[in-house]
Amino acid sequence: MAVRAVVAQWSRFVLPLVGVVLGVAFVSGALLYGASVRAALDRAQPSGIVIEGAAMTPALAARIAEAPGVQSARLRSTGRAFLVGPDGGVVGPPEWAVGADHVGDTVRGHAPGGPGEVVIDDQTARRTGYDVGDVVRVIVGGVARDARVSGVVAADPMGGTFMAFDPATAHRLFGHTAIEVSGAPDTTALVPLLPEDAYIASNAAAGDGEKLTAILLGFAAVAVFVAVFTVANTFTMLAAARAREHALLRAVGAARRQVMRGVLAEAALLGAVATVLGHPLGIAAAWALNGLFGVGDGPPVPLRPFTPVPVVAAVAVGLGVTVAAAYLPARRAAAVPPIAALRTGLPPTTASSRTRTVGGAAATVLGSALLFSGSQDLVYLGAPLLFLGLVAMVPLLATALTALVRGPLTRIAGVRGTLAAENTRRNPRRTAATASALMTGLAICAAVTVPIASVAAKAQRDAETGDAADVRITPMDFATAAADLPARVAGLPGARAVTPIVPAVLDLGDDRVGVTGVDPTTIARLVPIRVTDGTLDLRRGMAVSTETAADTGWRVGSVASGDVAGAVVSLPVVAVYDAPDGFHHDALVDAAVLPEDRTPTTVLVQAEPGQADALKREITAALDNPTMLVRTRAEHRDAEGARFDPFLNILYALLSISVLIGALGVVNTMTMSTIERTREIGLLRAIGLGRRDVVTVLRLESVLIALLGTLTGLVAGGVVGVAVVLTQGGLPVVIPWGRLAGFVAVTTVIGLLAAQWPARRAARTHVLTAIGASE
Repeated sequence: MAVRAVVAQWSRFVLPLVGVVLGVAFVSGALLYGASVRAALDRAQPSGIVIEGAAMTPALAARIAEAPGVQSARLRSTGRAFLVGPDGGVVGPPEWAVGADHVGDTVRGHAPGGPGEVVIDDQTARRTGYDVGDVVRVIVGGVARDARVSGVVAADPMGGTFMAFDPATAHRLFGHTAIEVSGAPDTTALVPLLPEDAYIASNAAAGDGEKLTAILLGFAAVAVFVAVFTVANTFTMLAAARAREHALLRAVGAARRQVMRGVLAEAALLGAVATVLGHPLGIAAAWALNGLFGVGDGPPVPLRPFTPVPVVAAVAVGLGVTVAAAYLPARRAAAVPPIAALRTGLPPTTASSRTRTVGGAAATVLGSALLFSGSQDLVYLGAPLLFLGLVAMVPLLATALTALVRGPLTRIAGVRGTLAAENTRRNPRRTAATASALMTGLAICAAVTVPIASVAAKAQRDAETGDAADVRITPMDFATAAADLPARVAGLPGARAVTPIVPAVLDLGDDRVGVTGVDPTTIARLVPIRVTDGTLDLRRGMAVSTETAADTGWRVGSVASGDVAGAVVSLPVVAVYDAPDGFHHDALVDAAVLPEDRTPTTVLVQAEPGQADALKREITAALDNPTMLVRTRAEHRDAEGARFDPFLNILYALLSISVLIGALGVVNTMTMSTIERTREIGLLRAIGLGRRDVVTVLRLESVLIALLGTLTGLVAGGVVGVAVVLTQGGLPVVIPWGRLAGFVAVTTVIGLLAAQWPARRAARTHVLTAIGASE
């Protein structure tokens, strides 16, 4: 019976089926892709035990080699090493650019024989065209130099760029960074042998794989949650449309339980089909993600699509979500009395609607109070409460919105606008369920967009006001600058003033203070510092910010004694200063007093008036180092503002599945509503409403539903976003009106497109056929 019912009504089940299929695919794909990432990270882990830390010495390696079960303990030297490609850029992802002191067996050529030779991996050789005998440009520690390729080794499974140096060169470049232990030692016996700053490296990368899976499953849960609205709305509308059928079943002897089981059996059948279709789609999605966004840039780990967890999850989502979403509509269908066979349907009771509205209002008020309590922890409790409260109140909001827009729509579109508004408010629960599907994804978009826009605005403001540099030099991610970089730039004709920004930590024993090394002769020209006490003569001591002076009790004449990267220093306080908001440094010292291994994270440069672009070109040509980013003031400001755009783009891409499912819900509601109102539409046509007028009415209805979900979602998400920003001291609240307007525009288009097929179908129905249709 369930199969016959689904086949007979198949057109009404197609769109909710697609929604559940997408939810199943999202869950399956997340689990499969996450498993592939974890497998790739596991594959990249070295065999045996690796000990890391700052104090890697031959004496420590010797002690470890004598421990029970240890076959050998070898000192290793590894670090970041970048290869410049034929196009002048860095080869491969910078996070996987590795240099080391060990080679393994070469597939051709030989191991490096001195500082002028290097071995590269075969994948890098293929992608660049480099081979044995070629001279390449290598960058280590911010210093670019030429080296001859002496050999080629097999590529690491993770891909990336691997270069091997001779042991002496690697030690000079990287120092001793790890001890590789072979054998089967008891790690608990090794721990007492290690100094305080050494540790046994754990497989932290596997934890990264677990986090990625959890994040993807979180977005999958949002998509599934949205699919619940679509499925529940479909079965609710079907229950209303088939009320007479269910009443007849009751009249001929069917029990409530039998009617309910029949509806749930239809839902289970829909879920089974969604599972069968969704899991292969999830496999395809995971395969695409594995190829496009694999770990490293090596060959991806093959997927294992039929392992138990993804399959069980697909079945649980496909069947569980569909049956759970259909449960309440099934109960309503079973509650239809036999006498209803003589009527067309039963409206929901006022008491139920009042209870829902009151409960939603209470949850909304409580959620809002928690959001603006000032506690960041309570925000995570208040946000879902606010959202659930608004979901419960959407029927009331639908009535209010349609009442608000009825007048303007009537003035703009005449009777068509009036009909659209009245039809939208005719069944507020149906409208609410459809709008809530769109509301969910957009609420999350807004809740994240507002804080990120606020952070980006502050970053741009800091970049604009933090210093007066015309050109800024910073290493790319995972790279470092050379210690002599400021001196090289200062020697260029176009550079008027140069200062490095060298961060360090002054360890006072019971406290720590961040100190920044600068050029004492130029810092005042490059950063608008206002000295409130003393004299900014960093050749005689240290200057501290007003906040640092208040926290430590230091004043001019105090002496700060402590340890900086192993060097003991005593620095008298010579000045207290106020700096711009964008200059976040607790204390300033002469860079010359810091240890030589402290390299600048930024170099600020002042150009001749109007010559910033020319100086940028001059610096770029002089450095000939693609790991150094040379930007003008405007470029730096724009880069800071755009720093979070990739994150937002990924977020929008993941949430687009939820928005798509919500759009399918709008299409489904409009389609089923049109079928229900066939006779009504025919009567409207009979009294003079034209085909285009019918299309306009349905389009306006669809747009109203889409806008209800959009505006409710954006308001809820915006409120959450503002609350999050307010918990962060010093962060300005920025509402990205442009992006929010873009969301409204997109959902308006969704509303228009959602009504396209139902409107065309309704407009093409013959008037006499429509009038003769049964309600």
